[in-house]
Parts: sequence; structure tokens; C-alpha cells
Amino acid sequence: MLKKFIFYFAVFCLVLVSCKNSDFGDTDQDSSSLKSVAEKKITGTDWTFELEKDRLSQDISVVNTIEKKIKLTPQVFLNSAYSKSLEPVFPYVEDFGSLNTSNFNSEIKKMAEEFASSLCKSKFASNLFDPSDIYELALFSIELKNRWEKTFDFPYPENDEKKSEELQNQEKTGENSSDAEKQTVQEIILFDEYILGEPFEMNSLCEVPVRFVQKKGFADVALYFFKNPNGNWKINQLQILKMQKKIKKNAR
Repeated sequence: MLKKFIFYFAVFCLVLVSCKNSDFGDTDQDSSSLKSVAEKKITGTDWTFELEKDRLSQDISVVNTIEKKIKLTPQVFLNSAYSKSLEPVFPYVEDFGSLNTSNFNSEIKKMAEEFASSLCKSKFASNLFDPSDIYELALFSIELKNRWEKTFDFPYPENDEKKSEELQNQEKTGENSSDAEKQTVQEIILFDEYILGEPFEMNSLCEVPVRFVQKKGFADVALYFFKNPNGNWKINQLQILKMQKKIKKNAR
């Protein structure tokens, strides 16, 4: 009886060990299978190249020209030799161009600002033109008035000629006119502000883009300067490049 018990116990232990080995074998097989599937997916996937791989491993908390013991702040960086060696980045207006005016000829810039500020107040600085090119200013004025209402949906603002003539007669005869009347006749604002773009100069010629802005939209104008035989810069041509009404954003 004891021998039978020992025999059956030995058989039971063998069966149990065999089952465990079978289970471990299945687990290894499943693990190997999952690993192989993952490896296939990794090798079969098209991976993009790393963008700026070197910068990902760089320590950008310090700059070569600044000692490590100095805390790096925007102010410290801007005053460092490294910052001064970098090329400046200038703002850019979409559909207009760069606002880099660092290389602007001082004489041309002054004239462009004078013309632009005058036009904002509905005045045309004819003194900036060569006498032989004054007709260009007249053509520009006509085109501006013709395109104004079509673009901005309201009439071109002008002084009442009758009131203006009456005011002039009153001044000649010594009659007093109210300040309100003078202001109505004299002050007309076409544009609220202007923006000078990056100029292009070559061989005694210079092109200056100007954007005139008001609440209804904007007008892009190109001013063309030339240096006359006397060595003085003058405007000899101007062109309306674009007039566009401001697009209203849908209210949410």
C-alpha cells in the first residue's frame, strides 16, 4: 500500500511539473510573438528626421560670450556681444512687405514722411516734386478720388467749395468768421496714420512703399524718388498699388 501511494505521488508531481513547464513555454512564446509584432511595426514605419537634432541636446541656458555665473536674462542677452553679432529681425506686414527702414536715406525718409503726413490731412505736398512732374500729383489726386468711394463706400471727403470761397472773401473784406467754420473748411482727415515700408534704392532712384490706414481700410502707395542734376532728391512719380476695405470679422 505504501509503495502504491509513493508511486501515485511521484506520478502526480511529474504531471504538475510538466504542466508548469508547458505554461511557461506558452508565456515565452506569447511574449516572443508580441515582441516580434512590435519590432515589425517599428521597422516597417517610416519615421521623419529629427528637426534641429543638435539643438535638442544643446544647453541654451548659457551663451559663450557670457560667463556661466551670470544669470541669463533678456536684458543681459540683449547687451551681450553675442546678441550684437546677430542680424536683427524686422516686422513684416502681410501683403505689404518688410518694415526694415534701417538703411533709409535720411533725406528721402524726411520727404516721404512729409508727403505722407500731408496726405493724411488731405493736402498734397507739391513742393516735394520737380516742377516738370507736378502733373503726376494731379493724376494721383484724380485716381485717389475716383477709387475712394468704390473702395470705402462713402464719398471722398472734400471741403465745400462754396463755403471755402465765402471764407476767403470774408478774410479779404476783414469780416470775422467763427472758428467752427474755419475748422469745417480747413480740417479734413483722409487717413489716421501711415506706415513706411522698406525702401529700395539703386542708381539715383529710390522706391518707397507707404501704407495709409483709416478706419474703413487702407491704401498702399509707392513713391518714386530721383536725384536731379543739382543733386537734390525729388518725387517724380507716385502710384496707388492697392486700395482695400477693411474686412469685418464675424461676431461670435
